[in-house]
Amino acid sequence: ATPTLDFDLQLLMPKITEGVQFPTGPEGKRSTLATGVAVFAAAAAPAGEELAGAIRKARKTWRQEYPEMLTRLVEAQSYSAQRAIAIAEAGLAEIYSTFEFVRDGEMVGVEAAMAAPSAARALHTATVAGSGALPTSLSVPYFGDSLSDQVLVDQVNAWADYGALEPAGAAALCAVANSAEWRDLRGRTFVALGATAELGPLALLLQCGATVVAVARGKPAKWAELVSMARASAGTLVVPLKRPASSDEEIAAAAGADLLTETPELAAWLAETLPALPKGATVGTYTYLDGELNVRISLACDLICSSLAAKGLCAGLAFVQTPSQAFLLPAGCTEACDESFASSYLRLLRYAPNARPAAPVADGEPTRHAHDGYVPMQGPNYALAKAINHWRAVLARSRDGLTVSSNVAPACRTASMVAGDNKNARAVAAALAGMGNFRPMLVFNAETVAVLMGMLLIHDVRNPASVASPSVRLGHPLELLSAQAFHGGSFRVGVKPAALGRLFAITGFLFPSDPRPTSAGQLQRGSSAESVA
Repeated sequence: ATPTLDFDLQLLMPKITEGVQFPTGPEGKRSTLATGVAVFAAAAAPAGEELAGAIRKARKTWRQEYPEMLTRLVEAQSYSAQRAIAIAEAGLAEIYSTFEFVRDGEMVGVEAAMAAPSAARALHTATVAGSGALPTSLSVPYFGDSLSDQVLVDQVNAWADYGALEPAGAAALCAVANSAEWRDLRGRTFVALGATAELGPLALLLQCGATVVAVARGKPAKWAELVSMARASAGTLVVPLKRPASSDEEIAAAAGADLLTETPELAAWLAETLPALPKGATVGTYTYLDGELNVRISLACDLICSSLAAKGLCAGLAFVQTPSQAFLLPAGCTEACDESFASSYLRLLRYAPNARPAAPVADGEPTRHAHDGYVPMQGPNYALAKAINHWRAVLARSRDGLTVSSNVAPACRTASMVAGDNKNARAVAAALAGMGNFRPMLVFNAETVAVLMGMLLIHDVRNPASVASPSVRLGHPLELLSAQAFHGGSFRVGVKPAALGRLFAITGFLFPSDPRPTSAGQLQRGSSAESVA
């Protein structure tokens, strides 16, 4: 038989593995490519057969074509609120009806698995109460400095003026910086799925007095750090345990559970734990794994979130999103892209513009533009994992009436991107070092972004007028995902970000640059390089 072009994407794994799994296809193989195409084709069906058929037809060249296809899918969602919801429902329905859960050699559907947690694997609970005081002000680390009070507010506005942060996001950050009342999270509960994530809000939430239910794998050294952090904070840490424990050392040794393989048990544990905690839990997804594992863990988190929501045990959901997806652009972004492109010499070299033509909309709907932020290096599995988050966020807020905090974080230097097992780490590090040469692109360190994303979360749960609140009328459900975006310039740069990939890397090797806009309208740089576009 002639091999298909997705042979390298079939999961290189034993025939039976534990936990959430891609669907079994013909001949017992699990193909991530075939699954992704099927999911996105099913999602496109409410928009008509033309787009769904085009997605299926692109199967053999999916790695090359998925960015354009998935941007067209967002354009199809932008047609109307009803279609946006229908597409999200169809995509998640296809995933829920086809993905599987494997345990002890037995394979069932994911929903059947969630309905039957193992009593033998039931988790225990530890509570770690802090003894620290609430901070009088909030501090954000920034390239060796510490930003707080008016200095922080001025810097936030400088990022917005530069074009790296949307005005609504700047207003949200400034509101939290100025409100000690909003930063007092005593009496509020948050669940952090992927609690040890670099960009997660756990440290800030504990600092502000929140009760945080932390879910992460069992790594005693890491849990010892979290327990110590909680003891020194004004908050309370709630931890899943493999066995009962009392001392901090015992808690660290017994703490943790695997979202991929213990999904039903974690959902059951949370359902038992949350009713005894301060009401109105916000459940946040902060996970990342490489390749196909990223899809599986995103689905595992979604299964937990939907299970808790169905039981009325969470008041809201939270996500930290990447700019390297497709979005509905906020007002002013398309015009900024056009202006930047018109003044860039790269247009003379036929680089692709960032701005796209207006998407088709229903009669009476305003003009809408989509943004293609996909980075082909990340691959279609990454896009599918993030689509799960996007679809759930839209449905939870616009259909189910939950508060949903879903904010875009700028490009930043996380360990998962520039170190560890990432085979593209050197290229990614170079690209990040070069992005600052292309205004208004900015790159941040993870410690800065983690606090800023936590501040946006605080704003979204504290401000009843936030876009996160279902009581606030949006022009379109997809506005939730981009209105407050801290995109680092990708929504407003002139040339399409994916087209700049090689130039990011080349200039990163030759002219590394970390531009730092100031409140005085000046531009400080982390190196001597000047902008090249």
